[in-house]
Amino acid sequence: MTLDEFYQNMMVPESCALHKRIFKKHFYENGKLNAADKKAFSEDITNIEWRYTLKPSTINIPRFEDDQHEYLEIAILQIELNSRKRAGRIAQVVQKTIPYPLIIIFECDGHMVLNVAEKRINRADSNKIVTETFYDTNWIDLEAPKPWQQEFLKDFCIKNFSYRDLYAFYQDALKRIIALNCAGLNERYALESGNGLLTEGRAKSLKEVEKLQQEQGEIRNKLQKEKNMGTKVQLNTQMKKINDRIETIKAEL
Repeated sequence: MTLDEFYQNMMVPESCALHKRIFKKHFYENGKLNAADKKAFSEDITNIEWRYTLKPSTINIPRFEDDQHEYLEIAILQIELNSRKRAGRIAQVVQKTIPYPLIIIFECDGHMVLNVAEKRINRADSNKIVTETFYDTNWIDLEAPKPWQQEFLKDFCIKNFSYRDLYAFYQDALKRIIALNCAGLNERYALESGNGLLTEGRAKSLKEVEKLQQEQGEIRNKLQKEKNMGTKVQLNTQMKKINDRIETIKAEL
């Protein structure tokens, strides 16, 4: 699959097409970039395009507003990179700078990453939007996606999303990204877990696995340096407990 074929499969109506270039200057002037952020933007990004705008006037989906959320439109951005190293940093800057709900599609050397973020109205200042949790897929090789990635790519079609309102629509995009990340652990792409674990619960479980994997790395580093046999036994016991917990979570996902 090519990136163009992915867009064709998404089936976004032509009425939503914008194809407007966004210059890096916009983020330098409106975002809060530190030196590392500016370096990532300067060195890694080759092009930023606002491909689609989904709003009531371009697609038949009502807007959504309550005391916490403001989903008046959804923007789909494509960011072309020449390096994959700092995509996560770039995604956070873009999500924080543009207040709309965004679906960001990164492309680099035939590989793709999708990024979304949950946003809410600032309780202290209702004119401001707070960006809370970020969700990314892993890099997908479009020429040779894994079986569960193939299922995700086919399923990420907006006709499969809720049209109740823009918030429900966006949640369906997030739901699919979380399902793909779960599949990265258990190789099964499914929108709901086998034991009824909801999207929020799956997201928490993924965070727990990430934390446990970090602990594994720390223990491995200690094992490489440790010479005391008794301490090594203790560390290996800790490692086994972590492995068992990860396997339990995989089964639940």
